[in-house]
Amino acid sequence: MKQDPVSAVAVLRPGEGRRLIGLAVARLPAVRERLQRGRMVIVGGTTTRHVATALLGEDPGRESFAVGWIRDGALGETPKATRGPGPYLFEAGQVSRGWPAPLLERFEAGDIYIKGANAIDPEGNVAVLMASPTGGTIGAAMAILMARGGELIVPVSLGKLIPSVSAACRLLGQGRTFRVMGTPVGYMPILAGSATVITEVVAAGILSEGRAEATLVAAGGVDDCAGSLVLAIQGEREAVDALMDLLEAMRRERGGDPD
Repeated sequence: MKQDPVSAVAVLRPGEGRRLIGLAVARLPAVRERLQRGRMVIVGGTTTRHVATALLGEDPGRESFAVGWIRDGALGETPKATRGPGPYLFEAGQVSRGWPAPLLERFEAGDIYIKGANAIDPEGNVAVLMASPTGGTIGAAMAILMARGGELIVPVSLGKLIPSVSAACRLLGQGRTFRVMGTPVGYMPILAGSATVITEVVAAGILSEGRAEATLVAAGGVDDCAGSLVLAIQGEREAVDALMDLLEAMRRERGGDPD
């Protein structure tokens, strides 16, 4: 007998949301395939860190894997002294780390580039802040991906939701702003449909194999829940239970780790 759908409500702190997204990206069949064949790049970031952890079983670390971030009330970068050797590079079953441009030169249709974002809007457009005058890792990749048919996967939290990416991109540019709290930045818009965007809501569907769906119903909080998302989850009882169990297990495992 078919059971009626059940519902649950979950609170995701920012770090828990990033971990959920990382698990979901690592579960994608195309990503799993690139561990053995083809080419893939995982660019450093606070969310892509969890993609790498889920795929490789090792945590590259927040300070050593991320490059740009917003911290201490300013746009900035992680300390160069603590940074690791760069993005993860996968080719024909081999893993290395370094600047992705040489591997991108060998990209073919279907090869994967995983890069986080700083903004997402209700239309599904996303955007990346750029401190490098030449566009950094997203600047190095976009033309090649679009020309050759590579796949861009963007893990991004709904905590980064803004009204309009297109409106924002007309406002930023490293030479446009008179004053900046931190480092001047440019803005790379990525149109909906040109990338696979994985949010907490999309991640819930992937991890439940389509048997449960999540809806963002509220956001915010205080203390350890500042910036949290509240998700309503509906679906088959077993799938909803499994998803809630996963979220609670992540919380127990990481304890007070904010990321």
